[in-house]
Amino acid sequence: MKKIALFFTAVMLLWATSAGAEEIVRSFRQQIPSGSIGEISLDFPVGEVTVEAWENPQIDVDVKLACNHRATSRCLTAAKAARLVYSTGDRLRIELKNWPKFGGSRGLHVIARISVPRDLPLRANLGVGELNIHGTASHLTADLGVGEVNVTLPKDAIGSVDLDTGIGEASLVAAGRRYESSGLIARELHWNKGTGRGKVSVDCGVGEIDVVLR
Repeated sequence: MKKIALFFTAVMLLWATSAGAEEIVRSFRQQIPSGSIGEISLDFPVGEVTVEAWENPQIDVDVKLACNHRATSRCLTAAKAARLVYSTGDRLRIELKNWPKFGGSRGLHVIARISVPRDLPLRANLGVGELNIHGTASHLTADLGVGEVNVTLPKDAIGSVDLDTGIGEASLVAAGRRYESSGLIARELHWNKGTGRGKVSVDCGVGEIDVVLR
C-alpha cells in the first residue's frame, strides 16, 4: 500500500510541475458537424481536458500541446510526432496518436477544451491529469487513471450515478444532499434517485472524483 501511495504522489507531482509552467508548442483546432453521430468518445493521455456542453449542433475541438518549463528538443520532437485523429459514423472518436510512452515525453501534456451537443452521450478517457465535464444531459462515462475528475450536470437530466475510486475519494451532491466515499481500498458510490434518463459512470484509479447535480 505504501508503494502505491508513493507512486500516486510521484505522478501527481509530475503533473503539477508540467501544468504549472508551460510553453505551448503545437495546436489543433477542428469543428465537426454532429450529423448522425450517436455518441462522442474522447481519449487523451496526459494533461487537462475540459468538456463543455452547449446547444450548438457541432463539436468544437481545441487541443494544445505544451511542454513544461521550456520546450526541450525531446519535448518538441514528441509534440511533432503526435497526431490528433477522429473518425466519424455512429460514434465520433477523438484521440491523440503517437504519444510517447511514460517517461519519454519530457513534460509534454495536453490542454484540451471541447464543446459538445448537450444531448449526445459522452465517453471521456484520460490517463493522468484533470478531467472536467460540465452540462451534458445524456449518458456519461468517464475514466481517469490518476488525477481529478470534476463533473457538473443538470439534475433534471440524470437518473443514476455510479462512482468508483481504486484509491482516493469520491463525492456526489444531489437533491440537496452530499454523499461521500473514501479510503485506500476500492470504494464505490451508487445513487439512483434522479428523475432523468441519463446514467453517469465515473471511474478513477487513483485520485478524486467530484460530481454535482444542480
